[in-house]
Amino acid sequence: MNFLSNNFKRLVHGGEKLVLGNLAPPVRTPHHVIHWWGKNRVIHFFPLQEILYQVPLVIIPPLMVKPDIFDLHPGHSMVGYLIKKGFDVFLVDFGVPDSSDKNITVDDYVDDFIRTGVKKVKEYARMDKVSLLGWSMGGIMIVLYTSLYNDDGHVKNAVIMGSPVDYSKMFPINLMAKAGGIFVEPAMKVMGNIPGFMSSLAFKMSSPLGRLRRYLQLLYHMHDREWVEAYEKVEEWIDGFIPYPGEAFKKFVLEFIKDDRLKDGRLTIRDNPVILKRFKASLLIVAGDTDWIAPADSCTALAEMVSSKDISILRVPLGHLGMVAGHRAPEEVWEKLVLWLSSRSGKRVHRQYEV
Repeated sequence: MNFLSNNFKRLVHGGEKLVLGNLAPPVRTPHHVIHWWGKNRVIHFFPLQEILYQVPLVIIPPLMVKPDIFDLHPGHSMVGYLIKKGFDVFLVDFGVPDSSDKNITVDDYVDDFIRTGVKKVKEYARMDKVSLLGWSMGGIMIVLYTSLYNDDGHVKNAVIMGSPVDYSKMFPINLMAKAGGIFVEPAMKVMGNIPGFMSSLAFKMSSPLGRLRRYLQLLYHMHDREWVEAYEKVEEWIDGFIPYPGEAFKKFVLEFIKDDRLKDGRLTIRDNPVILKRFKASLLIVAGDTDWIAPADSCTALAEMVSSKDISILRVPLGHLGMVAGHRAPEEVWEKLVLWLSSRSGKRVHRQYEV
């Protein structure tokens, strides 16, 4: 009976997709913008219930993608999950670069965009400390920011997810960067930015068997509307990659991956060397055992490079995208992230925001 019921639902959902398009409604967690400058903005997600924790949480997204991955849809949203657990959640949105942004560098993101965003969150929340959460390049930029600008200890906690710091362990991408590094600068002079469709195509082609497996999983789970909605939102996000500013891409490929400058202090931001031993915030490192983009060992190496006295490592049986938005992310990552962060965020002193 269950078999017949599931097959009937597969036919209904498949027909609905064929005729009406995606099943998932275009709904996001309610939010408002507390500060806007240039293409950047600081978003505050409206608390849907009482805020339990004192230290606000600021999400830093990676480059080349939209930050929607943290808030896919109401049934599957990291942001929504964190809010329901009592956190006060903000996000620094870098906007969508265009041809006029080709000269934006990693230095701009760290020294201007993130620095300004964190400052505005502290002012709005009337707090002198924040927690930062970043995935992929977002986590790397948190490492840079906290190593450079946290002498006053305003970054209390840092959650770094799928973010490599030891590029000698980033096989085979490190070898590709070394072999093709000489072509990066001339290519950027011609292209300006890396187009979003190229990044999206590269992401899809990076694991052809994985893509096939995803399509087969869709057919198998077609009876489960919530599963299909989450699948659709992830695919929509992958198809919607945005341009990667040329100068930022060049620095990341040549100085981070090819030359591996971060781990030994040779990397600079605004001519200031990034010394990882200056990183002292409480640290949670999340690494995926099946993450080929940011291999687990290249991520967990951060624990040996910083001076934090409070370090936790969470290794999960997930890939790069799976740890932040996969179907198993809530139980494998989000739940454990909340347990770690809640014990380090202090109990909330009640007050109302002025809206």
